[in-house]
Amino acid sequence: MRHWFIVLMVCVALGSCNDNIERRTASTIQMAAELDSLEQKARKNNNYPYFTDNLLHKLEINVHGLPYTMKFGQWLDYVLVMMLKGDNDKCIAVIDKFLDSNHFDKINKDNVDFYKMKALAHLRKGEIENCIQNHSGQSCIMPIKEKGIHVQVGSAESALNVYQKLLAYDTTDMQSRWFLNLCYQAVGQYPDAVPEQFLIPVEAFQSEIEFPVFPNISMETGVDLNNHAGGASIEDFNNDGLLDIFTTSYSLGEQSTLFLNDGMGGFVDSTEHYGLTGMVGGLNNIHADFNNDGLTDIYIMRGAWLARNGLVPNSMLLNKGGYFSDETRSAGIYQKQPTGTVAVTDFNLDGHLDLFVGNESSGRKAVFPSQLFMNNGDGTFMDVAEQLGLEINQFVKGATWGDINNDGWPDLYLSIYGRPNKLFVNKGETNAKNWIFEEISKVAGVDEPLMSFPTWFWDYNQDGWQDIMVMGYDNRESHLIASEVARDYLDKPFKGETPRLYRNNGDETFTDVTEEVGLDRLLYVMGGNFGDLNNDGYPDCYLGTGEFNIWASIPNRAFLNLNGAHFADVTTAGEFGQIQKGHGVAFGDLDNDGDQDIYHQVGGAAESDVFQNMLFHNPGFQNNWLTLKLEGTSANRSAIGAKIEVHVTLPSGNQRKIYHYVGTGGSFGSNTLRAEIGLGDAVDIDRVVVYWPDHQQSKQVIKKLEMNQFFNIIQGKEPEQINLSPLKLRTKSSHEHHH
Repeated sequence: MRHWFIVLMVCVALGSCNDNIERRTASTIQMAAELDSLEQKARKNNNYPYFTDNLLHKLEINVHGLPYTMKFGQWLDYVLVMMLKGDNDKCIAVIDKFLDSNHFDKINKDNVDFYKMKALAHLRKGEIENCIQNHSGQSCIMPIKEKGIHVQVGSAESALNVYQKLLAYDTTDMQSRWFLNLCYQAVGQYPDAVPEQFLIPVEAFQSEIEFPVFPNISMETGVDLNNHAGGASIEDFNNDGLLDIFTTSYSLGEQSTLFLNDGMGGFVDSTEHYGLTGMVGGLNNIHADFNNDGLTDIYIMRGAWLARNGLVPNSMLLNKGGYFSDETRSAGIYQKQPTGTVAVTDFNLDGHLDLFVGNESSGRKAVFPSQLFMNNGDGTFMDVAEQLGLEINQFVKGATWGDINNDGWPDLYLSIYGRPNKLFVNKGETNAKNWIFEEISKVAGVDEPLMSFPTWFWDYNQDGWQDIMVMGYDNRESHLIASEVARDYLDKPFKGETPRLYRNNGDETFTDVTEEVGLDRLLYVMGGNFGDLNNDGYPDCYLGTGEFNIWASIPNRAFLNLNGAHFADVTTAGEFGQIQKGHGVAFGDLDNDGDQDIYHQVGGAAESDVFQNMLFHNPGFQNNWLTLKLEGTSANRSAIGAKIEVHVTLPSGNQRKIYHYVGTGGSFGSNTLRAEIGLGDAVDIDRVVVYWPDHQQSKQVIKKLEMNQFFNIIQGKEPEQINLSPLKLRTKSSHEHHH
């Protein structure tokens, strides 16, 4: 016995006694094989942005033997795809040859696009040389400063030279003005060296209020994956009391990754050990305990934005305790449709979590209706969308559940790209066939913006009624995104779609308060989520921005909620303004110190548009907090949909209610399901009231909870205090600014 114990300890220390052991289930192997086959087909298909070899080869054939003086459009397509692939040197060389052959010594209307392409190719080359190959935590964070300034400045200087010529040709070219300022920042000469006529002043980037830096420590902690757009989840996947990270990538050539918290300030890539090898692709993901076994499962969404080219199956990964198994087929939810959003709740309050799957219909030849998979309680699901009137044949980009009228029944809001958004009020009933969802978006006043993307329910003003946030995303003129964002920074009129914040009036109608609270900004949000950055009890938000277009280099943004009255931009002060493409965002207290950190999945869709993911470490505030892990019994075990009221006493002796709703947050990013609640300057917790999402709409009142502690609360039982020691996340790395 002692011999085997020693062998076991050695195996644990080494990670495995046999790295060749197959850790995957048969169903996982089957899904991995199918995804591998689809990847091989995708590489041959010219319609996948992250695989460009065949498209580039086709364009090379088109221009082979073609004089540079003919068919400018074909040459422009050729150099664009070359840059998308990442061959910037060749792109620049071909453009130079083109310009020389046509004797284009000066910029004119016939060649201006080639000059813009050349400038961007130089800038992209500089980003690769500095921000990726010599990465630091401040790389590509705008305004660029300190460790973010390029070490190898040649490429940025070459780009700067071209942008100066472009602005000499057209002084109103706002896109070139934006990138000119970016180049001066990259070489460390901003703002002093920028010509006054083209300067975007320092004041334009300044935050509205003082706010501490949230340092990016993804390298130090080992979670700085360098890949494409994707999703992010923060949760305790192995039930050790430490929050972990799961992340996916859009490309079918890139592996999903599970980072387990090692309890020593970093994370360990446990993908293979947990049987996830071959689980590739996925622009988005979400997590919950779908089978009520106490282990958190994962759902991966694939095929988004690709229409008929996006006929790729999603994955339901059930957590078996020590490994995951793809049970998509056995659960009865296998499908091959383009999916970018999934929302999870128990819509019929039977104690089992259901899934609304928002698919993307984009015309008569690409009809992919949305689905509502009702949980049968036996590990299988049934699509009831059609009979409940939720079979939406539109381009659904965001889906979220909330309770707009405080009747206990989950309601559904859909962000629909290019069409009015929809709000379905859950009227309840006794069985699925008679269930009623009433669409009220127009009457409720929440059907805008017409071009929108991520969305969520939150109680931004802490009045006990859930409000709706939906982000504008008009990318129909994607080449103008940097131009229009520059106009917004300069307080000039801009074209584009702003977000909408709809305040709940308490009568199934809403008021648009976007301008009133200061969120009427041009943001181009793709991923985003909310949490409480400073533990004051009011939810804040962090937004991932950009667009597929390679020109869409704009800062990600962060907004601090000031007592439910105004949102202050704290992007620059907090050093959140990463200009690479922002996607999945997840909030969670990764070091168990009582405040929320942020994991951000960064990267675009084009083959070369990759970047390191980011982990923003919360420096801490002086406010108090309370963390609750709820476990339903008659309610779903994850307690998704539970409403928590924390009654606290303030220093003045007055009482305050703080509201929290259990869920993963926004539609593009998956927060921890632990209720991490900021208490502000409260001096005492009077009581906590939990409204459980079950048929009885059970109410549980809990007293005598201490502040700044963790508690497990099983429905109907007394709370259990959990002693979780704070971790010291690593803040130094051995590979900063090294190849």
